[in-house]
Amino acid sequence: MKVAIPRLITNFTARGRSLGSRFALWSRWFPPTPIVDADRFQSDGEPYPDHWRQFPRALPRRAVTPDRLRTALATLPDLWRRVLILRDVEGRSPTEVSAATGLTGEQQRDVLNRARELLREELVPESNRNAS
Repeated sequence: MKVAIPRLITNFTARGRSLGSRFALWSRWFPPTPIVDADRFQSDGEPYPDHWRQFPRALPRRAVTPDRLRTALATLPDLWRRVLILRDVEGRSPTEVSAATGLTGEQQRDVLNRARELLREELVPESNRNAS
């Protein structure tokens, strides 16, 4: 049994490397999606390849009503909502959030980033996301 676990770990990581990246197994669950259209960048024949053709416009800031915020928060999974409220609203430290949720600091960062992104998707209209 002592030999089987290290061998399992070695085979698992080797399989990930054979697919081209140590994150390859993770990427099967979350396939990459382009964030920005490629035509918004300069091509190889232009003076500054891979730089913006035109800088993105800042999104207009609109006030979010409390009802919209409550609705958007309700769409989050329970754990994500707890971490978001504890960290961003109440300003608790990662140590305090770890004690309340049982998550490590690294897990908290991951959950917090995903929760913020989902909130952003719920609160920013589609027309504003495409305008930038």
